[in-house]
Amino acid sequence: METAEILISRFGPVLAAAVEPSTPRTSASPAASGNAAAEASAVALHAEVLHQMCTADGLLELLDWSRQGLGADPLACMWLGSLRWYRLITGSYPEQAPQPPARRLDQQLQQLRGQRRLTVRHGSGAISLRGLSQGQMSYPSAPAQPETTDDTALLRAVPIGLVPYIDASMRSTWTRQALSLTHGHPDLLEKAAALADLVHRLATDAAAPESPETSERERRAITAGLDDDVAAILERQLLAAAGMDAGAAPSAAAPWSGASTGGASSSAGSPLGRHDRVTDPATPDVYSVIGELARDWEEVTRAR
Repeated sequence: METAEILISRFGPVLAAAVEPSTPRTSASPAASGNAAAEASAVALHAEVLHQMCTADGLLELLDWSRQGLGADPLACMWLGSLRWYRLITGSYPEQAPQPPARRLDQQLQQLRGQRRLTVRHGSGAISLRGLSQGQMSYPSAPAQPETTDDTALLRAVPIGLVPYIDASMRSTWTRQALSLTHGHPDLLEKAAALADLVHRLATDAAAPESPETSERERRAITAGLDDDVAAILERQLLAAAGMDAGAAPSAAAPWSGASTGGASSSAGSPLGRHDRVTDPATPDVYSVIGELARDWEEVTRAR
């Protein structure tokens, strides 16, 4: 399999691996109803897992503009993704920030929250929220909160490691841009760039893998000393990047089976998904949302 095809194929399993292994793949019992049914099937996610998904959707928007031959700023696209995440968590955009057009992902996640099928761990994502609260786009040369070493932001580096057709230098640049939107400590930016590179190498070396011992050492080196929750999430995602089943999701090999719609659609002249709406009022679960995002990712990135 070609390198780009491997990276594209890893996108869905890696994002699904961020969900707790104990999260059920199916909804509550048909006998349950109303709030009880929603609460029985609720998924509690770290806020930075949702931020990772919104960053991935910002990358998708960027890649779709590029596919259409239209220029787009990677930093701006990732910032818009982060602003959508801010609204998902807080209920509104930062006061001074623009209000980006809705995309299918944030509509679906909002719907899951409204149905009480998705909850956010209390207090998670607070530092990133603070970094975005001024409503201004930050740059690596002038990052938000340059003093913070909060490692939960590292999760945003993971999908950048799965972007096909870019070189190591561009991957490092995009990763530093993504982190600088909310964080800016040089050590953290350096570790984020190393994480994106590791995700890329674990995926692309799968056809000719290094020794398992070397791979494990690299994974442990990148997760050592991190917040326990983030370390566990990254360990599962790194295993998924390498094509290994860590039991992160009941359907890790095909986490998008059973999604509510059959594929992506787009309005004429607009990037994929910009004006899409959820067509099924009972979106099954977070895995289905990830699955639709993965199908959009494949549609946008596959060779033509």
